[in-house]
Amino acid sequence: MEAGAPEWHDRPARVTMPGTLPPIQAEVSPVTDQPADDAVASARLLVAYVSEDEELDHVRDAATGIGRRSGAKVILYDRDSASAFSDPMPNQWASQAEGAQFGDPLSDQELVKLGREPFAAKVAAAREAGVDAWGWLASDHGTDAVVAYARDHGADLILLPADLEEPGLAERLKGETVDNAVEEANEAAAGLAVVLVASDGATELAAGRL
Repeated sequence: MEAGAPEWHDRPARVTMPGTLPPIQAEVSPVTDQPADDAVASARLLVAYVSEDEELDHVRDAATGIGRRSGAKVILYDRDSASAFSDPMPNQWASQAEGAQFGDPLSDQELVKLGREPFAAKVAAAREAGVDAWGWLASDHGTDAVVAYARDHGADLILLPADLEEPGLAERLKGETVDNAVEEANEAAAGLAVVLVASDGATELAAGRL
């Protein structure tokens, strides 16, 4: 061996485990032509605010795309299950055995057992696309509930429709409010990164975090 040549253990062989995805490369958004943000590329768990009908399928599709590229676990959060009259999950009055049937998050099979076949089909379709996809049923209305769920489960990314029903939140996330509010949002670096998804599928990493 020549002097100064690196020994074999200085050049570890690259090993790819079967079934794992290749490393994420720096990519350019097909919508904005801007480099993908590290918060999106490095996401390990994301929660997407979706609906049982087709209204928010653009959010579901964006979540599926990110999950497929990054290998992140994806939880589709069904906003339509929230009701003032009943809890979508077995509550404290249900038998202990019934409650034990279900995990958190829910698989597509569990969603079928709960009578949520259309939503279960969305989760199943994401799984068929190669995504580690799961679902959850909202028990409260509004985006505050999905943000709380994402935080409780350690998510690092949340996907919301760009045309939020709460325009004040949408404007703050886009960084279009008064200066002090924008600064406050941007200083919350440890919070959830937010991707806003337009109805045409265009995505935008929000200026602030939740």
